[in-house]
Amino acid sequence: MAINITIDQQGMGLLQRRSAVVAKQLPFATSQALNSAAFSARDALKGASREVFDRPTTFIQNAWLVQKSTKTTLIAVVYPEARRRPYLKANILGGLRGTKPFEAKYFAQASGSVGNASRLIPAAINRNAQGNVSLSVLTRLSAKISTKGKGSVFIGTPAGGARPPGVYERTGTKRTGLRLRPLFVGKPSATYQRIFKIDEIGSKVVQRRFNEYLRTSLERAVASAR
Repeated sequence: MAINITIDQQGMGLLQRRSAVVAKQLPFATSQALNSAAFSARDALKGASREVFDRPTTFIQNAWLVQKSTKTTLIAVVYPEARRRPYLKANILGGLRGTKPFEAKYFAQASGSVGNASRLIPAAINRNAQGNVSLSVLTRLSAKISTKGKGSVFIGTPAGGARPPGVYERTGTKRTGLRLRPLFVGKPSATYQRIFKIDEIGSKVVQRRFNEYLRTSLERAVASAR
């Protein structure tokens, strides 16, 4: 005693024709799904940047571009725009960071010994709303290096040996005497932690969205092929 479930010849022919249409449209539909997933990943990276970084600028939030897939390549790429890549690389990969242009310029102007310091870590210096030292501040300080008196800037190791090499501003009054305020502290190296895990963010988007994108794209492609 059994139930036989089969399909008649008419139904078989219809299924074969539909399967042929699906097979023909699958590369195009897959490419469309990959592109949809890539743009979703781009949006996710923009949102994640606001959580990972402290008050990121729009320059950082909108860093991501999409290289779209085609039905022959079937690869979509989400990547940072070239001008913004240096600002993101260390936070994505982690490890030692290179010397910034202003650091090289400042150390070249040093009037005192800096030892093996080649990186400058912000100390008592004003920062902008994003927590960075602005270019205008760096330019203004550069003009004050190796000058004298209140407001002048000294780069090197202060006398006495108790303080590290760095960038210091001379403050104070005639009554109190000049004092050194540390704007940057010099270090031999600076390390970034890998805090922007873009691979994990992208994988989550693909896991959550790709199957739905593919189903929708395939249905649309098959319907338009009729």
